[in-house]
Amino acid sequence: MATQSSTSSRAEKARATREHLIATAIDVVRQRTYGAATMFEVAKAAGVTPGALQHHFGSRAMLMLAILQSILESTEEDGIPWPDATMPLPERAAAYLDALWTRLYEPPRFLTAWSVYFGAADESALQPRIAEMRRELTDSVHVRFTQIFPEARAHADLPAVVDLILSALRGMGVARLFGTHPQAEVAQRAQLATFIATWCRNAPPLHKETP
Repeated sequence: MATQSSTSSRAEKARATREHLIATAIDVVRQRTYGAATMFEVAKAAGVTPGALQHHFGSRAMLMLAILQSILESTEEDGIPWPDATMPLPERAAAYLDALWTRLYEPPRFLTAWSVYFGAADESALQPRIAEMRRELTDSVHVRFTQIFPEARAHADLPAVVDLILSALRGMGVARLFGTHPQAEVAQRAQLATFIATWCRNAPPLHKETP
């Protein structure tokens, strides 16, 4: 029994240490740059030896992937207040964009993730896994869009339009690297909401009657 308790205690300590190291690495990337987040600098900021950091992650590439995974998991844990599909279309479109913006694109963790995306652009060890992680997130958002806007399912260009909406929000998020402009962001989301509502209203019928 004592051995089992001791093993559990060690596992909890290791998990807490790993979480501390990831949080520290996120802070280093956010406050400095992706390039500055070396194993040595992260270990120094975390108050551990580079060997201890390497023990938990093996390499800088694995640490960067752990950062991205942590950011994605934190988004999932927070939960996104998606609007109900029965809401009036204009209000639903605005609520949908507000939910995405406040939980995915506005928080500082979004810019941290993109610092890793940009910084790892030429790193072959990271790109395939990063692409997979981004694809999984994008796929889940596509599915959610069709649940919130069932009117849109009949549009043949549905995937392209959802990608366009996400690209617009992503661009607004990345623009925050150069300063925040809340009024402009609100105005842009309002225009985007109008576009979604109009596009959904113009959708063809889901089922055509057979003559």
